[in-house]
Amino acid sequence: MPRPPAALAIIALALLALAGAGCGGAGAPVTTTGGGGTAGPAEVRVWFAAPGGERLVAETREAPAGAAPLAAAMAALADGPRRRDLVPALPPGTRVLATSLGEGTATVDLSGAFAAGYAAGAAGELAQIAPLVVTATAVPGAERVLVLVDGAAPDVPGAQFDLSAPLRRADLPAGMRG
Repeated sequence: MPRPPAALAIIALALLALAGAGCGGAGAPVTTTGGGGTAGPAEVRVWFAAPGGERLVAETREAPAGAAPLAAAMAALADGPRRRDLVPALPPGTRVLATSLGEGTATVDLSGAFAAGYAAGAAGELAQIAPLVVTATAVPGAERVLVLVDGAAPDVPGAQFDLSAPLRRADLPAGMRG
């Protein structure tokens, strides 16, 4: 007896869902998106601190096909600068665990290496926080960024910034706003 068209449609959708569930390698970062998380641009801009830490310098990177813009930008930031004279924004070993964008807030969840290697002192902290904030808020729809470490607000002794709340470009010194 032939199956009714509705049953075939349900079976086809179930097979598509199962096929999509296995996408991404074992080492691929977990990325969630919301609001603006569709296929990304061909390029993303990422910022790094210049020598002396008084300003940011942008680098343009190719984004992976179909990547969410925020995920692509944060992956590029984690890869570090191409120019040798620019300062890496994230401490060594820091991985981007997840990203999401909703209601104007970009959420970036980083591995514990971020808190462990968080720079002490004003210049070092700005060289890490400013590129993260400016790169994330350059993504369409992102007005502020909430930084998490292993899914929670980071506990960084001596931090000048309140990392339990989302940060905006306006929270940064004028020369570090991109």
